[in-house]
Amino acid sequence: MRKRSLTALTLAALTQTGCVNSQIVATATEAQLCTTWGESLPTRSRSDTKATQDEIGQTYADFAAACPDHKHLIP
Repeated sequence: MRKRSLTALTLAALTQTGCVNSQIVATATEAQLCTTWGESLPTRSRSDTKATQDEIGQTYADFAAACPDHKHLIP
């Protein structure tokens, strides 16, 4: 549940900056949010159910869309 709370908090923070011109370089705060979120992304396991695999895939897609400069953190 902690990861979902962190993800929700991060998404909320990033959503607030979503109206800013996308050409602007990320602030240090935004970069730190992406780093923190990226480091907390779930990893996949062979024993994951289809639903879990789908949820993890969606989490990765959300992260990549919100933090394009931090895609390297996706496990």
